[in-house]
Amino acid sequence: MRAVAKNEFEKNFFKLMNNAVFGKTMENIRKRVTVKLMSKYDGRYGVEAQISKPNFHSSSIFNENLVAIQLNKTDILMNKPIYVGLVVLDLSKTLMYDFHYNYIRQMYKDNCKLLYTDTDSFIYAVKCDDFNEDMKKNIHKFDTSNYPADNVFNMPCVNKKVVGLMKDECNGQILTEFVGLRSKMYSTRVNNQDSMKKIKGIKASVVKKTIEFNDYLDCLRNSRIQSREQYAIRSKLHKVETIRQRKIALSPYDDKRFLQDNTIDTIAWGHYQILQNGKEKRVRFKEDPTIHLMYKWKFAHHEARCGKWEQVARDRQRFRRRILQINEIILPVIVKKLKEM
Repeated sequence: MRAVAKNEFEKNFFKLMNNAVFGKTMENIRKRVTVKLMSKYDGRYGVEAQISKPNFHSSSIFNENLVAIQLNKTDILMNKPIYVGLVVLDLSKTLMYDFHYNYIRQMYKDNCKLLYTDTDSFIYAVKCDDFNEDMKKNIHKFDTSNYPADNVFNMPCVNKKVVGLMKDECNGQILTEFVGLRSKMYSTRVNNQDSMKKIKGIKASVVKKTIEFNDYLDCLRNSRIQSREQYAIRSKLHKVETIRQRKIALSPYDDKRFLQDNTIDTIAWGHYQILQNGKEKRVRFKEDPTIHLMYKWKFAHHEARCGKWEQVARDRQRFRRRILQINEIILPVIVKKLKEM
């Protein structure tokens, strides 16, 4: 249906329909609750009887005549096809790994560098004679339906909405610059003009009006955290309010990856290169107190700001011991088991 969609609404509509079906296949039934609205305290069906039940969870008082009682489920019927969702996730990962290792890495070897990856996308820096010619030779791996019909690369517009194929999000234009700070926080330039700015948790209007590509560069090069103010609507106990909040918009500290010495390259936690000569390989930064925000393992933001450096130091030591334990104990066991298979 998406392949024959005529406008953006229809494209998003059928996409969300697919997502909804997938979400229901892996729905966690255990998280379902029962909510009862009560207007009296005494009696068999009053508040007193409900809060006395062993499956009572919490209550919310709206006013003197209305209370919401939340109860956990006493019976759970596991009737969702979790195996279907599992297969969908595994197939998507297989397609991604196959494209990266069996196509890109096989074709370009060390001449390609993976800059960023998400659930269903890659951003590469590739050194080659003509990447578009390589695409045409392997056109069965790409959906090029978004290319202009008269594109300068003579790229055929084929494989529209074919499942499992990769699509050029730049529509055939040249991606000239990229800055990736951390997960869900990156920006690109196409033909030296701002193209895409992504920051999870910050409203799109705030990103569009107050953040430029150079802000990402400044954050990366100078390790400078940038904050922005935004307004949001919140509802608590059915009381709707408009709030103003100040949130960190750009941060160079990626706690999901390990930053290598004196570079902007990262490796995964547990990577063998983290250990050097049997000891932990330390990350070196400028003398900046905000370094304590680098890893969020248990580095509480308020503790760092309040000067509780001893607690932060203990948390860092605990985190290092955990990494050493993973590398020195768990990984050898896994390798041994794999060899026995």
